[in-house]
Amino acid sequence: MVKIKWAFISMAIIFAVFGAFATKPQASCDSQTQYFQFAGSYYPAGTYGVDYTCLSGPGTCTWYNPNPYNPNSFSPCKTGTFQFVFLNK
Repeated sequence: MVKIKWAFISMAIIFAVFGAFATKPQASCDSQTQYFQFAGSYYPAGTYGVDYTCLSGPGTCTWYNPNPYNPNSFSPCKTGTFQFVFLNK
């Protein structure tokens, strides 16, 4: 009976540790550098609301690079249509 009790306690501890790592929050793509796609290439977009905005609509507005060791691996981040912001000064 004692061996079964220790087996269940050990399994509970192992599941708790793995559960803690599985629910670890991931970094949002919004906190990463944003890129826009033009003619098959990716360029830095700048600051949202200052340099560009995303209009509602289909498609991907901005992209980000989730793997810094592979500079050619971009994933979609924000949806919509990319639009530069032109300020009249």
